[in-house]
Amino acid sequence: MCGLAAALMTRPDALPDTILRQRGLAMAQILRHRGPDGEGCWTDSGLVLAHRRLAILDTTAAAAQPMHDQTGTVHLVFNGAIYNFRELRTELQAAGYRFRSTGDTEVLVNGYREWGTGLFTRLVGMFAIIIWDSRSQRLIAARDRFGEKPLHYTECPEGILFGSEIKAILTWPGIRREANPQALHDFLSFSYIGGTDSAFKGIKRLPPAHFMICERGKPPLLQRYWQLPAAGENPVLSNTDDLKQEFLERIRAAVNLCLVADVPLGAFLSGGVDSSAVVSMMAPSHDGPVETFSSGFGFGDYDETHFARKVAERYGTNHHAFTYDKHITGSMGSLAWHYGEPFADSSALVTYALSQETRKAVTVALTGDGADETLLGYARYFRYASMLRHRPPERGRLLPGLYAANALDSHRRSAGDAYGFLVETFRERHKLVGYDLAMLPCLDRCTYDDLARHVVDGLTPEEQAGRIDLATYLPGDLLVKVDVAAMAHGLETRAPFLNHELVEWVSRVPCASKIWDTEGKALLKSALEPYVPKECLYRPKMGFRVPVAKLMREELRETAESVLLGERFADRRLIRRDFVAQMLDEHRTQHQEHGTRLWALLALEMWFRTWIDSDSNEPLAKMEDPFAQFSENRPAAPGPAQAAPSGMEAPPGRA
Repeated sequence: MCGLAAALMTRPDALPDTILRQRGLAMAQILRHRGPDGEGCWTDSGLVLAHRRLAILDTTAAAAQPMHDQTGTVHLVFNGAIYNFRELRTELQAAGYRFRSTGDTEVLVNGYREWGTGLFTRLVGMFAIIIWDSRSQRLIAARDRFGEKPLHYTECPEGILFGSEIKAILTWPGIRREANPQALHDFLSFSYIGGTDSAFKGIKRLPPAHFMICERGKPPLLQRYWQLPAAGENPVLSNTDDLKQEFLERIRAAVNLCLVADVPLGAFLSGGVDSSAVVSMMAPSHDGPVETFSSGFGFGDYDETHFARKVAERYGTNHHAFTYDKHITGSMGSLAWHYGEPFADSSALVTYALSQETRKAVTVALTGDGADETLLGYARYFRYASMLRHRPPERGRLLPGLYAANALDSHRRSAGDAYGFLVETFRERHKLVGYDLAMLPCLDRCTYDDLARHVVDGLTPEEQAGRIDLATYLPGDLLVKVDVAAMAHGLETRAPFLNHELVEWVSRVPCASKIWDTEGKALLKSALEPYVPKECLYRPKMGFRVPVAKLMREELRETAESVLLGERFADRRLIRRDFVAQMLDEHRTQHQEHGTRLWALLALEMWFRTWIDSDSNEPLAKMEDPFAQFSENRPAAPGPAQAAPSGMEAPPGRA
C-alpha cells in the first residue's frame, strides 16, 4: 500500500520537466504518511508520476516506484496489493517476460504489456493504478472492484491531475478550494460523501470497477470492467452441509491469499462474527501466534473487548486490547486533515487510534469488512424488507413537486425512498425546515434517488439492500474510513471478504441460505460454529463504536453549543441557527436523540475550518479541544460560494 500522484499536461511542452518534477514531489510529500519507506518521481514531456512507498512485497529497491518495463515504454505507479501476483507472474514468465523484482508491481507492468486493459479483470486484490503508455501516449487510471483503494482526479486548464488523496491535488498551483454544495447535501443525508463527486468543486473520484483512458486533446473515457452476476444467474444449488463446506473452503482460500507479505501481519479483532472468522481461518496458516488488536470504551454497550479475548484465547493469539475515553475526540482535528472531506462516521476515531497502536507491532492488518453487505448481516435489511412488503408501493415524498423530474421508475424510486429512510442522518423534513440559503438549491435533488439507482430487479428485498450498500455505503463510508485511518499511520489493511471471486459466489447463493428468518449472515454463523464461540456468533452487532449521544450530551456539549451557535458557522448559511439551537436543546433534555446529526455538523465545520478557511496543506495539531485553536472572531471564508451547501427524531443508524 502506498500513496500515488500523477499529472498529464494538455501539451507535452506545457511545463518544463524541472517544474513538473517539483510539483510531483510536492504531491508525493503531502502523502508521506501513506508511504514512509521511500519516494519516487519520474517525468516525461508533460507527464509526471510520483509515489510514496510502503514496502510490503519485495522490500528491496528493485520494487521501487515509479516502475518501468524493460522496453522503457510502460511506466506505472500503484497503491494496493495483488494477491494472485505469483500466478500471474508464472503465466507471464511462460510468455517470455523476465523479472528483476519479486513483488507484485512488476507483474502489473508486464501484465499491461501482455494484456493491455484486460489486465484489470485478471487481478485479485485491491488497487489504484496509473499507467503511462508512451507508445500510444495514453494514461490509464484504474481502481479495484469495490473501492478499497482511493483515487481522485480533477481536470484543470493545464491538464488532468490524480492523487490517492484530495490533498495531493490541492498542492497544485491554481486549484481552487471551493465547497461543492451537492456533495455536502449528500453528506448531511448519509454522514459521508458517496458517488463520484467530492466535497470540492471540480474534484472527483474514479468509481470502483472502472478504468479511465486519458489522451491529450480528447475527453477522458471511463469504462467499467467488472460487475456482479445478474440476479438468478447460475445459482449455487447445494444441500446445507455441502454449502457450508464449500463456503468455508472459499473463505479459507481468501484469507490465505491475504497472508502474502514480506512484513509482519496481524488482524483487527472486535470479537464479532466477521473478524472472528478471519482470525479463525488465519491462525492455522500463520507462522507463530497471530497478532490481534481490539478496542473499546470501557463501559456498557460500547465495550466488546471481552468477546475479542474469548476468540484470542481460543486461537492463542498475541492479543492487544485498548480502552479509550472521552479524550479520543482530541484527534478530530487530525481526522479532518487526513480525510480531506466531511466525514461523520464516528467509529473513525477508534479506527484511527487503534491503527496507530497496531502499526507499532505489524505493517498489515486483516479486517472483516465486506461480510455484512455480501452475506446480509445488517438488521436494517430486514426492516427494509418489512417496509416494502407491508406498505403501499409509493410512500410519496413530502413535497413531490420540489424535486426535479428524473427517469427513475416508480418501483426503484419507492425502494430508494424506503432504504433512504432507514440510513439517512438528516431526514427530508429536517432539510426542508433547517436548510439555510446556501443549501436551499440542493433541495431540487433527492438523495434517495442515488440509492434507488442501485436497486436490482429479481432479488429479494434483503439482497436489494445489500447491493445498494455494496455500491454506496461500503465504498463511500466503510472503505474510506479504514483506508484513511490506517494509512494515516502507514498501516495496510486487507479485507478477505472482498475477494471478488468469493463475493461472486456468495451472490449466487440463494437468499434463503444466507439468512434465516431475521438472523443475518446465517450461512457464515452456522459454518463457523465449530470454530468460533457461540456467544460471539449469536449476539447483537457492535463493531468499533463511539458513544456519540453521550459525548454530545456531556463532554462535547459546550463545544457543540459554542461552535454550532457561533457566528462562523452561522455565516456559512448552511443550517438555520434556530434549527441548530432546537436540536441542541432537544438533545440536552433527551426529548429527541440528535447525537449523530450534531456530530455530523461538528465534522462539517471542522472540515470548513481546515480546508476552506485555511490555505495551508499541513495537518493541525492534536488537542484536547480540537476547536480551541480556532477563534470565533476570525472571519469565515466569504460568501456561499465557498460555504456550499452544504432541518426531529433519532436517526436509526446503520445497525
